Amino acid sequence: MEHVPYVSPYFDVTFYPEDVSFDALAKTIRSSCRTFELFDIAKTVIGKNDRFVVVVEPKSSDRAGAAKEGGAAAPKPKFYLSVPDGVVFESEEAAVNHVMQNHLGTFFDQEEVQVDPPKGSFQVINKCGLTGALLGPPNYHRYNQLVQQHHAKHVTNMSLDSYRSRIESVRDDEVVNQWLESQKNATRFTLKGKGPKVPAAPATPAEGESTPSSSAPTETPVDATSTEDAVREDAAPVAEVTEAAPAAAPHAPSALTFDNVEDARMYLLTNVREKIVRAVDTARFHGKMLELLPDGEIKAAVIGALERQRRFPLDTANALRGRLRREGFTIFKKGSKGVSYVCAVKRKFRVPGQTFAESIGELIDFIETHPMVKAGELPEKFLGISSEAKPAPSSEASAESPATPAPALSVEDQRRLSRMQGDLRWLVMEGYVTEFMDGAVFAAPPLPEPKKPQSNAPAPESSEEAPASATETPAVAESESSAGLTTEAPVEPVETTAEAPAPAAPTEPAPASPEVTEGSPEKPKTD
Repeated sequence: MEHVPYVSPYFDVTFYPEDVSFDALAKTIRSSCRTFELFDIAKTVIGKNDRFVVVVEPKSSDRAGAAKEGGAAAPKPKFYLSVPDGVVFESEEAAVNHVMQNHLGTFFDQEEVQVDPPKGSFQVINKCGLTGALLGPPNYHRYNQLVQQHHAKHVTNMSLDSYRSRIESVRDDEVVNQWLESQKNATRFTLKGKGPKVPAAPATPAEGESTPSSSAPTETPVDATSTEDAVREDAAPVAEVTEAAPAAAPHAPSALTFDNVEDARMYLLTNVREKIVRAVDTARFHGKMLELLPDGEIKAAVIGALERQRRFPLDTANALRGRLRREGFTIFKKGSKGVSYVCAVKRKFRVPGQTFAESIGELIDFIETHPMVKAGELPEKFLGISSEAKPAPSSEASAESPATPAPALSVEDQRRLSRMQGDLRWLVMEGYVTEFMDGAVFAAPPLPEPKKPQSNAPAPESSEEAPASATETPAVAESESSAGLTTEAPVEPVETTAEAPAPAAPTEPAPASPEVTEGSPEKPKTD
């Protein structure tokens, strides 16, 4: 029977790329200029635990269902985060126990000391039925703490109530003495960073030395008599100072110490609880911490979601889209199935009338007519150069190495091959040709010519205006010809006289004004 991944009814799990691994992946895609399937990138991200970050959220359907039934919405469950390492737990007690077991050295210095054994009348000793360790007599005041401590440290795969049923009682004086002897060795916990700093006492100046205040005396002119008197007057006080006992240093209070782990635990939860555990609405942790999660609903939900995504990474691919777009990648779909592809190069499409260099145009036309041809097959299929042919070796290499049966490329073939590789690289980097991860290349056909916009004027009006304009032109020509007008050439400034055409009608021409007949060869006659 095929294994079906677990689906949690309480939590939704999403996987996002980890920053360091995503930066390396993005650098690889950019440098290659190739196009990759989005699903292949998603499978690479969730392929190893150190490449992704896990986000766990409570399912909103549970709260919505409670609201539809008429009652108040169910309270959103919280996660409890172990602050020192970021491991997530379902209960606060489990998170605190994890910190006390694995990160107690972060807060305390531990040392083994000798203490007096417990005093009292002990007849029965309880021991663990699983590990055989002696827990203590039931009438000992710290018995319940010892049981909880042993359960949290050695029997994590069983509930505390179930574990209590596995405890055995032993009535033997030798076992009692063995337990008392083991209680003489205790671990003392000294709080770190709480020892007050004692200020250093000022150094007492030695006999014959001056104090700092008198190191730079003022220069005053004195005579020898006043100097001797000053020495006699100061002699007694100096003797008193040197004979006085030094001031006692202030008493330094000792750092906080605890002789059992329960007292240390109580101090941490009372004074620095925010450094031990924190309640959060959404759990976010690195994939490498998956192995540190305790067995429970959270771990089962994450493992089940990871198995499903490694089979079909739809949710992970959708979570990657936004990150890839922010990084400047192009995402497009291709084919009838709508497969999503990712590329660092923005695609370009040829437009009608666009021309390239002769070698580039021939190459892109060949790729268009041979879609998904492999780039490694282009030398043989496009240039007609055998794939077994190799460049001609130098004279020194040919003298040292034996002759090989593979034909050598001529200088012309080498030039053509180098030109084709350069043209292909340029087409891929510019976006006119798409090179996929498996080496297949594809060139999209040119875009179709845009349709010419149609006139918005109605057809009858345009048909009536056209003849009118056509008949209007000959009428003007006839009136100008009948008047015998002459025109000047618009390009050359030299005045030329055009021949007057024959009048179209026998009507008498109107008298020409002097301005109109300025260019005629003869002056008009006046009546």
